Amino acid sequence: MIERTLLIFWGVWLLLILIAAFRVGGFNIARRLQDRRWKKGPQPQQPVALIVAAKGFDLQATPRFFDSIFAQNYPNYRVIVCFESWEDPVARWLGEHLEVRPRNPVWIHPEADHGLRSVTLVCAGLAEDEGQKVHNQRAAFRSLRDDDAVIAFADGDIACKPDWLTRLVRPVTQDSRTLSTTYRWLVPKRPTLPNQLASVINASITTQGGNRLTNVLWGGSMAISRPVFDSLKVPELFAGSLNDDLRLSKAARKAGNRVAFVRSLILPTMVDFTWGDFFEFVKRQYTQVKFFSPILYTGINLVLGFYILGALSIVAALIYGYFYAWIPVAAAYAIDQFRALARQQVYLSLFPEHGIRQKLFAAGWLEHMLTPFWIGLHWLLLASTWTQSKLTWAGIRYRIRSVNRTQILSRPTGREALPAGAPGLAMLGALHDRRRGGSPARTRTPAGIEEPAAASEVVATATASPQTAGDRTARSRSRGISAVIPLTTAFYDRSRRYREAATVSSRGSVSTREALLTKTRLLPSPRFPVRAPVAPVAAIQTSPPPKAAAPLAETRAHPSSGVLGKTPTALSSAEIRLRKTRVDEILTSPQSRPTPPRAGTLPTRARTALEKTRVRPALLFPVPAIRRDRPTAPTSAGGAAAPAPSAGKTRSFAARRTHTGVPGARRNGPVSPALSARATQASRTYDGRPDARPGNRRASGRH
Repeated sequence: MIERTLLIFWGVWLLLILIAAFRVGGFNIARRLQDRRWKKGPQPQQPVALIVAAKGFDLQATPRFFDSIFAQNYPNYRVIVCFESWEDPVARWLGEHLEVRPRNPVWIHPEADHGLRSVTLVCAGLAEDEGQKVHNQRAAFRSLRDDDAVIAFADGDIACKPDWLTRLVRPVTQDSRTLSTTYRWLVPKRPTLPNQLASVINASITTQGGNRLTNVLWGGSMAISRPVFDSLKVPELFAGSLNDDLRLSKAARKAGNRVAFVRSLILPTMVDFTWGDFFEFVKRQYTQVKFFSPILYTGINLVLGFYILGALSIVAALIYGYFYAWIPVAAAYAIDQFRALARQQVYLSLFPEHGIRQKLFAAGWLEHMLTPFWIGLHWLLLASTWTQSKLTWAGIRYRIRSVNRTQILSRPTGREALPAGAPGLAMLGALHDRRRGGSPARTRTPAGIEEPAAASEVVATATASPQTAGDRTARSRSRGISAVIPLTTAFYDRSRRYREAATVSSRGSVSTREALLTKTRLLPSPRFPVRAPVAPVAAIQTSPPPKAAAPLAETRAHPSSGVLGKTPTALSSAEIRLRKTRVDEILTSPQSRPTPPRAGTLPTRARTALEKTRVRPALLFPVPAIRRDRPTAPTSAGGAAAPAPSAGKTRSFAARRTHTGVPGARRNGPVSPALSARATQASRTYDGRPDARPGNRRASGRH
């Protein structure tokens, strides 16, 4: 009887595990169907008011968040940033860059065709009997206008793409749902065990979302239509509460509204927890769920408790020696592998970034090998909140009395400073770049009157002389254009900073390689006059020999002048290679080209190698070439001249060529450094006798 009861219990246990695994496996299918259905409808065009509750400043996350929020491709939206004090670092940072003050907290975008209409900064003050985030949001609600058709919410730690707002409000604007939301996927910054446990536990909750009965709003990314917002009386609903999303979810579901969970909009969130931070984070989340969504809290307890009870019963049966207990163990292990692979496919389809995939893949070993461990830890953290009513959020200690009553126990003391090296806003950098580039734009005045930008406001050019640098700076300051460009501008408007390369008609007959080397200042222009007529070879050969260091060093021209400088610098390998392979039509005249071999004769190997390397040292190294005459044939005893040695005794054409050496040197003496070693080594002399090979030269240039 006991064995049969255990087998039935284990069968139900395996069935629940299998259902959860199939829900993960069907996540991608449901996501594609959802995207296909919503893309068929009209694109959202209604005005959106995006409320951002901000606190503190993170040097990596905060600038990236606001850059992405201000660069949304939604056609009509405005941003309301709310905080507790103007002394908050994020308030000081936004105020300095947007140039707004408490008396005039609204910044209006100067371009009328831009989707972002304005940015409003709202200081809410310190909360007394409610959560600080809810207190800030209620202050932002007073800045809403009558034409705001959709109210959206965002947290400052998310990283969203330019189409985030469009995809978030699409279910609301198409009237298929009145509320929409998504969820986050925690990505470990470092491969530590607390970070990986947080990522795996959070992923198990994320991939179960999408069910109509279990969907709840997440405050980090949610949207609500204005009629539902007004009917639920959200400002009064949030009064005295610590939580915003679960409180709104419960009220909306009670009123018969449906929540749309956008599966393809799951946002990656980078986290770096210690063990203490990880425990505090999980307990804070489940403490709020316990008070503001008790049905969901009870369901999570039942699911995790049933899994732990089944796992403990299997372990007890194995210790007792029951052999058939290995069957549910093997089945659960196989289901865990399937679920882990299915969840891997989910984040591979959601996040194309290689860095995020790598970090999530490093945490996959917990899914494959230690599922009972992380589920058991998950249940223990959940059980620790059964009697808990206190939590710490953003440094403030709270006690939850009820859903509409919150007590603040303590606050952090001291003023938080703005970190050094905080970059500027990419949006302002893009505006400065467009003004400097002279692109006409329609401006928006505070009264809403649109007028074309004056052409006189377009100033500054990067090609001014050093003498006029001070005048240019003075003009830019007088016209209101800042000379400081944020660091993030180089990423967003990088294409505007580069000019097109010179065409063939602009650079003349210079090859592409010469133009590139000239740009990198490897070849000064006076050294290689391309269009100038080339002097005859005879005139070059009669010139005095250069110094010994001339082939290895030359004087370089200053980039800003056409006169050669006086600083000797060694030739680079690119210059030497280019000189060896210089085209004949550019460097040499027709008189200096070598005479082709006579008709009916075949070129030798040395001649072929010489033609392949195209060595033309006449202009590059003007060493006077002295032709050594053939020795006078001795006369015989009878007065008749001895016969001259026939040309048939010479093995190669290289032995009969003209040797260019220093006067007085021997036949195989030093030659031009640009000549090939194979061509300079003649195997025989004119009279057929072998000539001594220099001891300091190799037999061939190839080794």
